[in-house]
Amino acid sequence: MKRYWVYLLLALSLLVNAGVLAGAWLQASSAEGATEVAFFGMGHERVPDYLKLDPMQRERWHAMEQDFVTSLNEAGRAIQTHREHLVRAIFSAQPDAAVIERERTAIFTLQEAQQRSVIAQLLKEREMLSPEQRTALAELLLKQDPQSTSGAQRLHAR
Repeated sequence: MKRYWVYLLLALSLLVNAGVLAGAWLQASSAEGATEVAFFGMGHERVPDYLKLDPMQRERWHAMEQDFVTSLNEAGRAIQTHREHLVRAIFSAQPDAAVIERERTAIFTLQEAQQRSVIAQLLKEREMLSPEQRTALAELLLKQDPQSTSGAQRLHAR
């Protein structure tokens, strides 16, 4: 009878671990696109349809977007890591001004680089779009709800 309980506990432990891993994966995968959703109001994969890109434009768009979105998400993760370090430093038992300033500077530097990257990407996209598509993209970017894009604005405004 004791073996039954051991196997049952092992099975339950495996199920809990699988659930935790699945939850972490789901959270990471949903957060992965949060930056571009905040920036565009939709996942980047839907923007070409919204802009009515022709097949040649669509191919160029996807080629340009792939590396851009990856770097945007990587920068977002790096900023988040420094933000967590900053918060921990601020609320530590003995706040160290040098550590706080180092984390603040790191965040600022990453945000500035990210802003430059976004501007460079938008300029590249501008070159491949027709005047009507440029207007549509500009309107898409301008009509974002400030509440839903506050994270993106913080990422891109510094």
